[in-house]
Amino acid sequence: MSFRFFCNSLVFNCFFRKFAKQTQLSFNQYTMKRFLLFLTTMLIALSMAAQNRITVTENIAYRTDKGPNTLLDLAQPTFGSQQNRPAILIIHGGGWSAGSKNDAVYRSLMIDYAMKGYVVCNMNYRLIQEAPVPACIEDVRCAIRWMKAHAAELGIDPTRIGTFGHSAGGHLSLMAGVSADSPDFPDEGGPWKEQDCTVACAVGGAPPTEIGNPNSPWSQHPEWWPIGYIHRISTPILVLQGGEDPIVRPNLTLDWVQKMRAAGTPVETVVVHGQHGVAFDQQLEFTRPAMDAFFARHLGMDDPSVSFEQMKVVEFGGNGPFKAITVREKSLPGFTVYHPVNMNAAVRRSGGKLPVLFFANGACMDSSIDYENMLSEVASNGYVIVAIGEMEAFRGSRRGQHTSSTLLKQAMDWMCQQAADEHSPYYNQVDTEKMAAAGHSCGGAQVLANAADPRLKTYLILNAGMGKMEMADASAKSLKQLHAPILYLTGGPSDVAYQNAKIDYESIRKVPVVWADNPSSGHGGTYMQPSGGANSRMVLNWLEWQLRGKQDYEALFLRSNLTGYDGWTLKQKNFKVK
Repeated sequence: MSFRFFCNSLVFNCFFRKFAKQTQLSFNQYTMKRFLLFLTTMLIALSMAAQNRITVTENIAYRTDKGPNTLLDLAQPTFGSQQNRPAILIIHGGGWSAGSKNDAVYRSLMIDYAMKGYVVCNMNYRLIQEAPVPACIEDVRCAIRWMKAHAAELGIDPTRIGTFGHSAGGHLSLMAGVSADSPDFPDEGGPWKEQDCTVACAVGGAPPTEIGNPNSPWSQHPEWWPIGYIHRISTPILVLQGGEDPIVRPNLTLDWVQKMRAAGTPVETVVVHGQHGVAFDQQLEFTRPAMDAFFARHLGMDDPSVSFEQMKVVEFGGNGPFKAITVREKSLPGFTVYHPVNMNAAVRRSGGKLPVLFFANGACMDSSIDYENMLSEVASNGYVIVAIGEMEAFRGSRRGQHTSSTLLKQAMDWMCQQAADEHSPYYNQVDTEKMAAAGHSCGGAQVLANAADPRLKTYLILNAGMGKMEMADASAKSLKQLHAPILYLTGGPSDVAYQNAKIDYESIRKVPVVWADNPSSGHGGTYMQPSGGANSRMVLNWLEWQLRGKQDYEALFLRSNLTGYDGWTLKQKNFKVK
């Protein structure tokens, strides 16, 4: 296949998918003649641009001692510095018995990453009908050694090589990450054995981490599988997995992830609804940005196309109409942002820019991981949420620190700046006239410490209240600075904040206030339950009423119509009677 034809095919594929997704219209609504004329113009312009920015060399032998199939294609950027670039090795899938570097998905991935500035190698390896396992593992290790041996002429920084593979290639990519320094893998070394085969990071899409069939002869060799390397390693790893994958069972993949984390290796995961094609031709709106951010962070690449450094998906992105992601933004260290993965679509379908919620955590700590089920659920209903604390890939990945109530103001300032910056992904996406603040326990006091901020249109005080105490720069005096409706949510008399919330409710005179009590939930609430539990639904209902003006919820909050909230009680006052 010629490079020009490949580029044309690639551009057609990418363009048509984007076209169909953005318009949500069928192809036959357009005349074939007008569409093809427009498309041909686009193909010529984009393929010429690609050829001017990269060069592709095909079928380079990375080893000559094992037959003709140990070849790779090389894509190199022609722009910028030609030395010390980060590099990516792409490893195809196919059950170790099929597939090729020539498959369109892998070739398009090679071009895309080269266009971003990486040197990219896209490799073949010996399939099992040519040489049994572990030959394919040895070939990947040899390809890495070849890249390092030729680093100077390829313009590669040998310390910044990452790997990606899908399915069988995902297994081989993870093996490159976990086994490089291990004496357990019997490696003959190959023609470049003077080079080590360590990599800076590894990404596996739908990666088999073990053979689930104990009767398979492959299962008798744990050294061939990531499950055989449960120990602390320094190589960062990202696993992309479909929750309904019938081929690579998610429970086995996630079991390996949990065991590696317990051993001290911070394996990151993106688990989304989907089958075996996740990270191949399914759910790319999740997996590709996650890969882009992962490679940029661990290979030292400044990728302006991705605003965030790290991404994960909580509970498959929530149950709302807009699947949500959780990110660590480059321009906002020390915070976590939850938002629909496609904010443009959420704006169109929800009928306006997205409201914003700022969240402060219990104990005034710097992690929202205990609330991520609720926050992701709210975000999936078309909200952008900025929570205090650096994003945690998994619970317990770092030690927490106490935070200042001034961080809420910092988050609000940042969001207003982003909304006004035409280069920001939040530009024309968020509505800074519809902003709220919520906090749990000590975080509720942090919200009250910011009560005077005129940008806040409502407050949510979750299992918190000042009463006669002082905490987090807030006290009973803070209630006098309230200027918008406020919701108190408590967990019954066993909730340590119950009495303080009662005192606050009784003392508030000027602004509308609702007190919702879920007596079975206690001080901890339901936030860690699936989707955040009943408390999460109450929070979302309040936001829909206060920020989106949905009168459907007026009966809930003003007339205590508690359908679906068995056992709850509500009180309200200071609302104007219609």
